[in-house]
Amino acid sequence: MKKAILIAGAALALGCFPALANAAPTPKPPTPPPFPTASGSPLPYPAYGTPAPGIAQGVPVAGVPQRITLGQAVNIAVARSPVLAAARGSEAVAGAQVDLARVPALPNLSGTAAITRSNSQAGSFGGGAGGGVRAGGSFTQNSLTANLRQLIFDGGRVAAQIRSAQENQQGAVATYRRNLQTLTFNVATAYYNALSAQQATALAADVVVQNQTQENLVLAQIRAGTTARSDLATAQFPTAQARVALVRAQGAELSAFATFANVLGLEANADVRPADDTPANPTASLLQAPLLSYDAANKRALELRPDYNAANHTVISAQDALKAARLGRFPSLTGSASDGATSTNATGGDFRNSNSIGAAIAIPLFDAGQTHAQTAQSQAQLDIANANLQTSRLGIGLSVQQALVNLVSAQSASTQALAELRKAQEVLRATQAQYKAGVTTLPLLLNAQVGLTQAQTDQLNAVYQLRQAEQNYLFALGENDIVDTAHLSF
Repeated sequence: MKKAILIAGAALALGCFPALANAAPTPKPPTPPPFPTASGSPLPYPAYGTPAPGIAQGVPVAGVPQRITLGQAVNIAVARSPVLAAARGSEAVAGAQVDLARVPALPNLSGTAAITRSNSQAGSFGGGAGGGVRAGGSFTQNSLTANLRQLIFDGGRVAAQIRSAQENQQGAVATYRRNLQTLTFNVATAYYNALSAQQATALAADVVVQNQTQENLVLAQIRAGTTARSDLATAQFPTAQARVALVRAQGAELSAFATFANVLGLEANADVRPADDTPANPTASLLQAPLLSYDAANKRALELRPDYNAANHTVISAQDALKAARLGRFPSLTGSASDGATSTNATGGDFRNSNSIGAAIAIPLFDAGQTHAQTAQSQAQLDIANANLQTSRLGIGLSVQQALVNLVSAQSASTQALAELRKAQEVLRATQAQYKAGVTTLPLLLNAQVGLTQAQTDQLNAVYQLRQAEQNYLFALGENDIVDTAHLSF
């Protein structure tokens, strides 16, 4: 604390007495801390301070490249993500429900084989060849029987239940597809977040270099005797700030890489990095097809969105379930047939055939209100399904509108951010030349540097906001099942 006060006092004194400052010997350039270059080589983490070995060291994953494209990332996530595995399980359950719904409409065939060993005293009544009173002893009877049962007519109740289960299955298929689209969108979001964080770290390193360049310029002016030594401390302050920003950017980058690996279904420390797919002109859109109007985009989304399709299937399923519930009071006609052979002598031999065929009609008379309750429940489920369908339709319109607005804004902002960057570079070059010539002040030079840093940050953010907006647009339309579709150029 005392040392800081002494330094501040010395700087104040030098600023108050420029003559004394100019008369003082030229200071030696300060020894900067180890500086990570922005050449693309791995940076130590943290760039300044106590090293943390191992934290930034990823672990290779068998079968997974260390640098992957967006399409490869989606394929890895599809194969490894537990979220999609759960969705596949739900789809399989819905398929099994269809098979269960078909059971009452299919023939029911059963076979029975029986062997009976009986013992009785003399004079007992029993079976056998002659029946009636027989002598005591042992008696064996063998039988083989086949039974067939078939529903003939129930007013369409089982058929309605089958259709309801089939609609649920189709809805599950559509839900699975939307889960796939959601996973693709999440992968793309994590992909571009990781790229943005990676580029932000490189930019932070460049900003440190730029601020050190200003330090060197001020130092040269001090040596030439055209500025006070106190200006050096002023020039060193932005460099210190830039080093703090670099360390924070490194932490954000490692966190983004961990999130990216997690979305792919990998361990957070997996050594997997996104490959930069930024085109030569970073402001160019990766979408090949022209943007649609709201009406055209909304119509297309209603046609393609699997979640809206699933909601429609849910409504139809609920309608069939309601019909099945109302048919609970309808009579049902069932046919049956049996054929078999039974032994007739005491030793279990001498088989005789027997068969039967018949039909039965069941007429529900009173079920304690079960059918009424099931009908009311099915009606309520239909009302819920219709409300969810309307909610889905409105939600799609909102997401399409927002996606269009965000994409148009991102495209415009990307172009303007590039113009801002070029102007900031021009201003900094001119201010540096003026400072060397002694016709401007250090604050203006540092302001120009701050302006360039802000413009670089704006341009970086604009590029990856554009990438995110493109993915959100495809997701809103329901067109991002496969990443490298005809709408994308990589």
